Amino acid sequence: MTALTSAIKSELRTEIQDYFKAQDEVLKPCFYAVTGSHLYGTSGSNSDIDIKGYHCTAGSRYMLFDSPETHRNIQTTIPSAEPTIEITSYELRKFGKMLLQSDFSVVELIGSEMDVYTRENAYPHGIEEILADTLPGELPARYLGMAESIYERDVKESSPTDAADLKPYVYTLRGCLAAEYVHKHGAVEPRLQPLAASLLETESLEQVQQFIDALQADQLPSQAVLTALRQVITERIGAVEATEFDAE
Repeated sequence: MTALTSAIKSELRTEIQDYFKAQDEVLKPCFYAVTGSHLYGTSGSNSDIDIKGYHCTAGSRYMLFDSPETHRNIQTTIPSAEPTIEITSYELRKFGKMLLQSDFSVVELIGSEMDVYTRENAYPHGIEEILADTLPGELPARYLGMAESIYERDVKESSPTDAADLKPYVYTLRGCLAAEYVHKHGAVEPRLQPLAASLLETESLEQVQQFIDALQADQLPSQAVLTALRQVITERIGAVEATEFDAE
């Protein structure tokens, strides 16, 4: 697993600031945090580091017919960071719309302990409070929809032959567990191991832990583990489908 050291974080903050200073219009970076496998606790030695966040632009830009760009992809040039670091910065209005649509990829950033850049007075405490008052909302259905779609397409009949083929298993397992967790607790938990520990019985939890260990070691789990995971996923999807979501 690639370590996001304090030195790399410092370089990232500098690169984020330099990127926005170099733009032709006034843009201010606000908040950025790690997402993807490093947040989920499933990253291996070759896993990219994915970072997402948001920036704001001058208020006058919203009065023009030509709306601000919805997002920016920031290329990093940090030589000490291997493998690659990918930064996606959403324009504030776009980020807000994604939150309103219960896009878990950005909801999970709020309150994250893996933030890498926060402009002074820009930490999203207000957003945290709003989420606390509105969860679970539509978030369980979003997680479940993703899990079901990927399971049917990429997991149900699959026979992975390489550790790189395991991402669909991560997305599906994490999705169905996260849907159940947020519905039960009204809170977001992006990490796979705590999700499993909170919701699964001992035998299933052991299978998930073996799966996580294999991912972190860049290894392919045994077919027995993969078969057990497919059974766990099927059971948890069924359990969540039987739950009446409160989307108020």
